[in-house]
Amino acid sequence: MLSLAIVLSIFVAVAIGYKMKINVGVLGIAFSYIFGCFIMGMKTGKVIGLWPLGLFFFIMMSSFFYGIAVTNGTLALFSEHMIYRFRRHPWFVPVMMWLACFIVSGLGPGPTTVFAFMPAIILATAERINMSKLVAAVIIVGGGVAGGYTPISLCYAVVNNCLSAAGFPEAQIPALLNSIALNVIIAQVLIFITIYLLCKTWQAKLPEDLAKPAAFNAQQKKTLWLIGFGMFVMVLFPFLKVVMPQSAFVKTVAGTLNPSLVFTVLLVIALMFKLGDQKKAMAFIPWGTIILVCGTGMLVSVAKAAGAIDYLSKWLGTNMSPLATKVLVALISGGMSFFSSTIGVVAPTLIPLIPGISQATSIAAASLISAIMFGGHVAGVSPFSTGGAMVMAGESDEEKKNTLFIRLMLLSVGSMCFASLLTVVGVFG
Repeated sequence: MLSLAIVLSIFVAVAIGYKMKINVGVLGIAFSYIFGCFIMGMKTGKVIGLWPLGLFFFIMMSSFFYGIAVTNGTLALFSEHMIYRFRRHPWFVPVMMWLACFIVSGLGPGPTTVFAFMPAIILATAERINMSKLVAAVIIVGGGVAGGYTPISLCYAVVNNCLSAAGFPEAQIPALLNSIALNVIIAQVLIFITIYLLCKTWQAKLPEDLAKPAAFNAQQKKTLWLIGFGMFVMVLFPFLKVVMPQSAFVKTVAGTLNPSLVFTVLLVIALMFKLGDQKKAMAFIPWGTIILVCGTGMLVSVAKAAGAIDYLSKWLGTNMSPLATKVLVALISGGMSFFSSTIGVVAPTLIPLIPGISQATSIAAASLISAIMFGGHVAGVSPFSTGGAMVMAGESDEEKKNTLFIRLMLLSVGSMCFASLLTVVGVFG
């Protein structure tokens, strides 16, 4: 019951924050303190330690670095060039951005690199063509996740390891893995098409006074080269790790590439070459969003510490019926992803349960695992996740930010229901 109460408090915090115009993150910190210390008996230092330092550092450093590219006009001009190039086919701009996220992720690094480098560019373009931020979220998260399931990318490798750990015969794993990967890619394409149509994205309009953009100046060219270099490094070494698995150097470098730290190095280079104003770039850091996302993340961590994930896992393993299985598996994996990483926690926790469930219900293992992975990944558009948080960071208007927070939450829940529907109708074969 405690786990349920804490989970409900998350939605209570969102409701209070939205109604009273209070940063939801502050409420999350307060609830974390009340539940953690006074009900669960946690030390105050441990509650404070639940602040998601990795996510905080990621948003801060990526925003600081991209603040250089924003304040010196590089991102705005880049988006203008991209829009001008497709001026006769504005409906294709979102499609092209989704494909770009897929390719970057699919070359090896997985969704994390997309979440690091692509949101600023995509959100700047969205502003210019009056595209919904929900569509931007699906482009960033969906394109990045789908690309993660190419045979040389991160998600594919993780699921492979989970299948081996779950005891699936080695001879069956390649075909099973390819089926899961194809299912997830198809599902992400379907959800992109669905949101594209629901938001009437084909009606994207270009500015009436659209003229050929000016050329990039020397400062802006250097900024673009720096962004391209950072993305190249983040893509290159994970790719080389796949094609050169015996190279100790490649393995070491690939293992030390952290987007937040890479952004720090890129920022230092940008400041040394005077590509932008440090104070103006620092002002671009969205402190309100950081408090909102990280404060709420603390409350999510308290729910996790209270045993919410263990409870969901045990419930899944003991209360599944053939009729309810297809509906529940995507919903439960998505619900767990609100509290933890799909790749790091949900997949290793739920995939080992699949052989027994598949045998008991006669549902194909590939179908159930596909529902787990897709259901978990679609929760990535929630503001609690890296992808959703970066979309939130791209909204500067505080009132619109609160509305966007609610919409991302609803999109995440709706996407989980969509994942269940795809499972029921047999899209996951």
